Amino acid sequence: MYPIAAMFPILGLFLASPAIPKVLDFIKPLNETRALIYLYETEYFVDQDEYYVPILIHTYMTVPLSVGSIVFFDNMLGTFIHHACAMLEILRFGLFTTELESSINIAWLIVLGFNLLILTVTGMTTVIKIDQPDEAIKFSAFTMGALFHLFYNSFQGQILITQSEKIFYSIYTSQWYTLPCYHQRLLSTMITRSHSPAVITAGKLYILSMDTFSIVLKNAMSFFTLLSSVR
Repeated sequence: MYPIAAMFPILGLFLASPAIPKVLDFIKPLNETRALIYLYETEYFVDQDEYYVPILIHTYMTVPLSVGSIVFFDNMLGTFIHHACAMLEILRFGLFTTELESSINIAWLIVLGFNLLILTVTGMTTVIKIDQPDEAIKFSAFTMGALFHLFYNSFQGQILITQSEKIFYSIYTSQWYTLPCYHQRLLSTMITRSHSPAVITAGKLYILSMDTFSIVLKNAMSFFTLLSSVR
């Protein structure tokens, strides 16, 4: 659950971004007051500079709610996966994981799509605005949050894969040779099935595992490095 806990400091960094101009005015004042920063662009049909504080309070109320919804979904996924791991540990039975996979793979595909979109857009914006620290910090908080979100769910999927792979080793190291021939044939079937570990996917396209997370992270870093070198 540590990645989820790490999202709250990132959220705090993002929520603190409107204070950056005030801090910079104090540390390194200019001949004019720096422009105000809003957490996100929206239209309230009023003079936003005049009503800056009420607008800021409203955004402070809405952002934690939206992030909290994502955290709730992630925790629910993690709870289900740990429950599946417990069932595999006790019963060595994967029916629940099959039901779990079929029930959430489409929903996770949508979540993953938005996550990768946010990661790409905010990462590009961070690189483009690297000379504007106030904007770069705000968008980099989004990028880190998207990465932690992807890491958390990939880590949960990896736990399930690792746990299901233990079935093969449990059978292999057991005293199978003392069992009747009929039971030995059943174990042979179980070993064959255990070669395909239980996985959670996003629409059958993306397997939640640390291997796929490392591929996404590697490609993202390569893309951002290339973008930084050509800007």
